[in-house]
Amino acid sequence: MLYPLLFKNNIYSKVWGGNLLKTLKGISDGDTTPMGESWEISAVPGKESVVGNGSLQGRKLNELVTEYKEELIGRTVYDMYGETFPLLIKFIDAAKDLSIQVHPNDEMAKKYHDSFGKTEMWYIMDTKPGAKLYSGFKSLISKYEY
Repeated sequence: MLYPLLFKNNIYSKVWGGNLLKTLKGISDGDTTPMGESWEISAVPGKESVVGNGSLQGRKLNELVTEYKEELIGRTVYDMYGETFPLLIKFIDAAKDLSIQVHPNDEMAKKYHDSFGKTEMWYIMDTKPGAKLYSGFKSLISKYEY
């Protein structure tokens, strides 16, 4: 039987990372390495979320999707993606500028990486004065100029 699942910390150091994630998540392990990302829900191979509570403790998200199917992810999502969990949800602490991001659509990702494309939605929780987010190009350019 399913219950509210809590997942173990899944935190990654990044060169642009800061120190806020450990504070927000209540982690006090003495390590001062800047952390850039906390993957809250992930089915990415090798970086899967692992249940940290209850009778399913220690089980990976991928295993649960295979076992519980639409009971876990809903009929509509299961009908669209089968046993491939389609989301990656993470917190980012960018203390320095991030690199330029380029994400393939589903067609290109399937052709070159045998995976889904990448779309993103950002919810900015906090910023320092003067912070900026750039999207797109300053002026129109052709795909050849790009």
